[in-house]
Amino acid sequence: MIGIGIEQYGGEQQIKEINIPTEQVGPEEILVSIKASGVNPVDWKVRKGLLKEDFPYELPLILGWDAAGTIIATGENVKKFQAGDDVFFRPEMEKQGTYADEIVVPARLVAPMPQGLTYVEAASLPLVGLTVWQALVEVGNIQAGDNVLILAGSGGIGSIAIQLAKARGAYVTTTTSSKNYDFVRDLGVDQVIAYDLGSIAETKKFDFMLDTLGGSAYGDALKLMKQNSKVATIISERDAIKPDYAKKKEENLQLKVEFVFTRPDGENMGHIRELVEAQKLKPVVTEVYPLTVDGVKKAHKSSQTGRTRGKIVLSRETKSN
Repeated sequence: MIGIGIEQYGGEQQIKEINIPTEQVGPEEILVSIKASGVNPVDWKVRKGLLKEDFPYELPLILGWDAAGTIIATGENVKKFQAGDDVFFRPEMEKQGTYADEIVVPARLVAPMPQGLTYVEAASLPLVGLTVWQALVEVGNIQAGDNVLILAGSGGIGSIAIQLAKARGAYVTTTTSSKNYDFVRDLGVDQVIAYDLGSIAETKKFDFMLDTLGGSAYGDALKLMKQNSKVATIISERDAIKPDYAKKKEENLQLKVEFVFTRPDGENMGHIRELVEAQKLKPVVTEVYPLTVDGVKKAHKSSQTGRTRGKIVLSRETKSN
C-alpha cells in the first residue's frame, strides 16, 4: 500500500509518503481501494506520539482511520460483499491507516455505502457516526422526549450528534459560538447556547450530555444536568483535565459518566447507513483536500485549530480545497 504517514513522531514536517507491502487478504477480510479518507483529531494525536502508550505502533505508519472506497477482493469466507461493492468503514486503530491507495480490513467492520452519497461524503461519517451512536444510543439510550445537551455542536462529532438525537425524538440543546448559530440551527437543534455571549445561563435541566470539550467548559455545563442523569464524554484526562469542582458536582448529582473511545463496528455502520438513506442524517463536510503529503499537512493544521465546522476529508479525486 502507498500512503501518507510518518516514520517518526512529531510535527507536520514528519508527514511523508509511505510505501509498505499490502497485507494478504485473509478468509474473513476484504481488500478495499480507498477513494476518500476522513480526518479526525486522533490522526494528528497519533502523529505527535500522544497515543503511543495506548497504541505502540511499529513505524513507519500510514495515518487515518476513516474511509470509503470500492472492494477489490474478498476472502473465501466473505459472503456479504463482493468485488465492486462500495463500502464505508473505520478500520482497526492498531493497524495501518486509510490515507492510502488500498487497505485490508475485516469484513465485519464495514457496511455498504449509503446510496446517493459521494465517496467524500461517505468517508466523513464512520468515526463520527460510530462515536455518536455509541455515545447517544449505547451509553445514553436516548429516547423521544429526552432533553439532550451537546457541547460544541458545530464540530465533526457535534454536527452528527445533533442529527441523531433529533432522529430519536429528543429536545436538543447545543453550545457553540454565536457565529455558528445558523449553522447548528440548520442541523435541527432546538436551543443554542452561545458561549461567547456570556457564561452558560440557567435553562432546562438535561437527561443526557455529550461532552466533546472537557475542562472548564464541561465543568460549567454540569450545573445544567438533572440528578442521576447520564454523561458520555470523548475527552480523556490526557486531552483536558477536569477541574476539581467538576468531580464534586458529578458526585453530588450522582451522574453516570462514561468515557467513549470509538470502536469499529460494521453493525453500527449499518445503522448510520439506514439513517442517511431515511434522510434523517446528512454528512457535514466543510473542507476537502487532496490525499497528498501537502494535502494532509493542510488538513492536520486545520484540524488542530479546534475550530473546524463539520468534517475535513481527504480525496484521491480532488486537486484543491
